Order: sequence, then structure tokens, then C-alpha cells
Amino acid sequence: MSAVENELATVRRAMLADKGRLLYGKFCGTGGRGICAESFAVFHIGRGEAVVAEDLVAYLYDVVSELQVLDPHHRMSVTQGLLARILRHLSEAKDSDGMPNRTLQQTGQDLRLFVKRSSDG
Repeated sequence: MSAVENELATVRRAMLADKGRLLYGKFCGTGGRGICAESFAVFHIGRGEAVVAEDLVAYLYDVVSELQVLDPHHRMSVTQGLLARILRHLSEAKDSDGMPNRTLQQTGQDLRLFVKRSSDG
């Protein structure tokens, strides 16, 4: 990949990461009834762009961390559910192509820890 192609890929990835964050806002803004962010992740996984969904997972992981401190709009369960479903989609895609994904595995472990901590207190 040339330097120009790599830069375009980086710019596109950053743009898609922003779009994923905006769609998460729509998801929660509809009281948890919308699936914009999940559909976005599934679409990119299907295109072989799992990294886009992984970027969204990393963002949602940070959101869950912030919601543990302050959650005035009661978004924790909606966010954890979305995160778990996207992780499942990524896991299913990983299983179908046989490619290990360390980021996905670590994020899944961290999510399970967050869910346990949230339910404990």
C-alpha cells in the first residue's frame, strides 16, 4: 500500500469511527429501540472491515467506563447490550474465517468484568 493509500485508509477509518459514535448517539437517543450503531457494525463486518466495528467496540468500552461513574440517562444497560451484540457479531465473523482477534478477545473479557461490576453495585 502506498503512503497516499495508507493515508486515505487512515482518514476513512477516522471518518467511520466518527460515524459509529454518532450512530451510537442515535441508538441511545431512541430509548434503546433503534439499532443504527449495530447495523453499522454488522455492515462493515460483512464487508471484511471488522476493524471499523472494533473501533466502535473500543469507543463503547470507554462509554461503559464513563457510565459506571455517572449515568443520569440510564444508558448503561442499553450500551452494554449493544456492546455485547457487536462483540457477538465480531466473534461469529472471527469463527467463520478462523482468524484470531486479540483486541476482540480482550475487549470481551473486559466487558464481562464491567457487566459483573455493574450488577454488583
